[in-house]
Amino acid sequence: MIVNFLEGDFPDYNNRYLSDIWRYNDEQIEKVHDYIQWVFPLDTASKAVFHAPVLIDEEIEDIQESDLALNNLLKSKIWFIRFLKRTDKWLLDRDHNHKRIARMIRSLRLLHRDHEANLCLDQIIELSQDKRFANTSILNHWRQC
Repeated sequence: MIVNFLEGDFPDYNNRYLSDIWRYNDEQIEKVHDYIQWVFPLDTASKAVFHAPVLIDEEIEDIQESDLALNNLLKSKIWFIRFLKRTDKWLLDRDHNHKRIARMIRSLRLLHRDHEANLCLDQIIELSQDKRFANTSILNHWRQC
């Protein structure tokens, strides 16, 4: 099911397709809290959204074998980084977007390749420097993802 969501063919539990989420405006991206677990799934349970997918080995393999799902993961990364460029809310010392950024990097590392996760991390670090975000503990946390 999750591979179908990432391929854009199947809705999440809230009847949203990936393309619906990509059309969110900045306020929706910021305020809706249950989409990021679908857009960037992991093999660990979300502490914030109990009904979020938790990937099993078979699903991880299905995603890794789907060019469409992998390409959509990269599109989702671009979509989310564009959002971060447009807002400064995440520059606070404590913000839920810090966890979203970590999830994005971890998901790319798990499902795509280390190379893509490292490119994402580099983009986040560069954006952090551009916006003068200097919380070293958060930056180091992202580097450990």
